[in-house]
Order: sequence, then C-alpha cells, then structure tokens
Amino acid sequence: MRKDLMIWGIALLVLIAIVSGAACWIGAAIPWPAAPAPTPTPIIPIVNIQEIRQAAELATVKYMLSTDVTSTRVPDDIRQALGVKEEIVLIAYGEVAAGFDLSELEEGALWTDGTRVQLHLPAPKLLYTRLDNERTHVVYYQKTWLIEHDPHLEGEARQQAEEIIRQAALDGEVLQQAREYGQLFFENWFYSMGFTEVRIIID
Repeated sequence: MRKDLMIWGIALLVLIAIVSGAACWIGAAIPWPAAPAPTPTPIIPIVNIQEIRQAAELATVKYMLSTDVTSTRVPDDIRQALGVKEEIVLIAYGEVAAGFDLSELEEGALWTDGTRVQLHLPAPKLLYTRLDNERTHVVYYQKTWLIEHDPHLEGEARQQAEEIIRQAALDGEVLQQAREYGQLFFENWFYSMGFTEVRIIID
C-alpha cells in the first residue's frame, strides 16, 4: 500500500513538473500583451494679432516689367512752326509688388479655438511701384536749336513709365493673384504651426 502511495506521489510530482515546465515554455513563446501607449496630449498652437501685424507689408506677388516712353517738349510760340523741340526716348524697367498691409488688421481679425483658426484679411493692394534705376536709361535724345534744355524732361518720362508699368500690372490682374497667393500663404503658415482647421477670409 505504501509502495502504491509512493508511486502515485512520484507520478504526481512528475506531472506537476511537466505542467510547470509547459507553462514556462508557453509564457516565453507567447509574450504578454503590451500595455496601451498613453494618448499624447495635443499641443495647442499659439498665435496673436500683434505677431501678424509685425510683418507690416506682405508682398505675395511681384511683377517685373519694362516699357519705352517718348517725352517731347515743344515751345508754345511761333517756334512750333519751325519744328523746334526737345525729345527723349526712355527705356524703363520696373517692379510692382502687390499684397497686404497687415498693420491694418483689426483686433478681431484673428480668432482661435484650440486647433481651429480664422483670419480676416483686408483687400490686397499695390504696395509699391518703382523703377530699376541701374537699368532704366535714355536711348535717344534730340534737341533743336532755339530751345533750352529742360532738366525735368527725363524725370517726367520716368514718371510716365512708372504709371505705365503700374497700370500694366493692374491689367494683368496682379491684385487677384495677390489674393490667391495670400490665402495660400496663410493657410500653409497656420497648418505648419499645428492648426488643423484653417479659414482665411479676404475682403
């Protein structure tokens, strides 16, 4: 009887050892499920109206144009009949920039709510028109006798050229392009800061 109990006891110990070993093997073969990663805390982007105003004038489109201008001065007396005159031909190169004057932004132009943002911009406008003085030059000059040289003649031609270049940019819809590029610029800027919903309103 004791021998039988001893045999059963040994068998039970062997069975426990086998089960324990199997459990250890299964535990090593099948990893425990990983703990869920913590949900990252969203970073709320920060922007204020003063930061945008500091950019002052934002040029979103620039046009490079050229034109030629003829400026003539004829005396208003009998010398007209004699063909007396002074004349110059000017080749002008200029630049026109269009965009937004951000200093005009009102206090309520910027609205944020978490990762949502809305910006109300003023209408785009021409920021400047200027000639390239290094490239702009007189290509033709003629002055007949009986007339004095007018030192303001070239300056008047330059003013005419500047106005021609300015009007050519407007005819080329420079303001519409400034509007489109301005909207794209601010949308990309806000998205890069971490905003997820962006709305740009332009007058």
